[in-house]
Amino acid sequence: MSEKKEAVYHGQKLRQARLKAAIGSQKELAEKTGIPANIISDLERGKRRMSPSWARRIAEVLGGDWTDYAD
Repeated sequence: MSEKKEAVYHGQKLRQARLKAAIGSQKELAEKTGIPANIISDLERGKRRMSPSWARRIAEVLGGDWTDYAD
């Protein structure tokens, strides 16, 4: 159970960072990162684990270090 809670926490952190960066939709973040929108959705909902390559691409767009977004 604790693993799922941690994944949700990371998903919430990703969503908050996206909104703080004034990127209003998952689709817009997907376009800017080249990561499919369904994967962005899964990451934000804690349904999928963040890969290092996705974390790096997200950090390039949202700012911060890629390890901020990694599981």
